[in-house]
Amino acid sequence: MYENVLVATDGSDRADRAADHAVELASQSDGRVHALYVMDMGDVDYVSTPSDIEETRSRLESKGREYVTDIDKQAAEAGIDCTTAIESGIPEETIAEYAKEHDNDLIVLGKRGRSDPDKPAFGSITGRVIGHADVPVHSV
Repeated sequence: MYENVLVATDGSDRADRAADHAVELASQSDGRVHALYVMDMGDVDYVSTPSDIEETRSRLESKGREYVTDIDKQAAEAGIDCTTAIESGIPEETIAEYAKEHDNDLIVLGKRGRSDPDKPAFGSITGRVIGHADVPVHSV
């Protein structure tokens, strides 16, 4: 049914559950999973020195690599191919753009993540991805 499934992660428990669903959905059609981590640098560029920015970027990239590698391992265990990516940008825009550029036919996201664990789903990054994406979004 879904052959090219994108799961965006922030390393949260809900993102981990979303990854479980993405791998399961892709495995039903012998598809592929794309694991994406978006580094949201926010206003760091405007309030920090260049060395602080690079340190923050390096730290976020390291975390992101860990998160997408975990999904890659999970997909491999399920016999599913996985592509990993780390991008920098506004999360909802970057996720939607990535899905379009890589012909993903489904985006799977946790209902809430690290940046908004106590906020309602509407208005969260997941809610904003729904507004930006050209493909269906499965919220876990």
